[in-house]
Amino acid sequence: MNDINFDEKHISVLLDELVDSIKIFENKKNIIVDCTLGMWWHAIKIIEKMNQGDTFIWFDADTRNLKLARVRLEQANSDNKVEIILIHSNFVNLQEELDKVWIQKITWIYYDLWLSSLHVDEADRWFSFKLDGPLDMRFDTESSHPASFIVNKYTKDNLIKIFKEYGEEPMSKKIAEFIAKRRKIQKFETTKDLADLIGEASGNPKSKNRIFQALRIETNHELDYAKKSIEDAIQLLEVWWHIFVISFHSLEDRITKQTFKKETRDCICSDIICTCHHVKSLKLLNKKPILPTEEEIKRNPRSRSAKARWAEKI
Repeated sequence: MNDINFDEKHISVLLDELVDSIKIFENKKNIIVDCTLGMWWHAIKIIEKMNQGDTFIWFDADTRNLKLARVRLEQANSDNKVEIILIHSNFVNLQEELDKVWIQKITWIYYDLWLSSLHVDEADRWFSFKLDGPLDMRFDTESSHPASFIVNKYTKDNLIKIFKEYGEEPMSKKIAEFIAKRRKIQKFETTKDLADLIGEASGNPKSKNRIFQALRIETNHELDYAKKSIEDAIQLLEVWWHIFVISFHSLEDRITKQTFKKETRDCICSDIICTCHHVKSLKLLNKKPILPTEEEIKRNPRSRSAKARWAEKI
């Protein structure tokens, strides 16, 4: 591991907005779940607000993130005021993992659906096309297939579909054709291998961002996992308590928006007489997404695309 000041490298997005949204109940045990611990700044600020005997549960699929964050959270909770439960798992396993620690209901839950700067800025974290490293992109390196498997094994048509749907890349077909031709001669192994190929196929420098985003989403099943986890989180919330979701591109935000909207309606079927018997379970606390301020964008340009949605269980 490189000797890096991780606190300086990572800047949490919408930190004040998220922390200010939390209302700590004084006469009840608060059980707060961080589904995407990342680089801990949200967590530290939240723990500072919590009461003696409250429980803070943190999920992360990345073992390295957990090891680093454990040190910071233990420092922030040096008086052991809050019970901290570490869970090495993807948030798609939210309900299953909470069952293991005998927690049936929670009082507040949030998601920060983006990479930490640790992932983006270091070659050995596999995500950046700007630095040469293994073409992996897995949050949990013990699960699933790496991105190199997708690039080398998926059919051309499947690559086109992924690049269009997850990357919204206009040159999807041409890039997929270049990949299919190149891998017959030499397999893709590093981020540089793929980045150079994308540069040859497309004259638009944004194509690299889009293709790497698409591959990361497919590698980690991000959209499917986010949808399931958010649905499970709504069921786990106690009445009057909140869910807060920060997303960074339109696909994630759309899933959050649609899931929240569905749960604010008593009927979700199209029949003249309702047959779905769906009962609404949420009240939206912001009709429009919460956006970063101009000051935050200047301080952290990566926050520019962030949107947050906030709802209450009813």
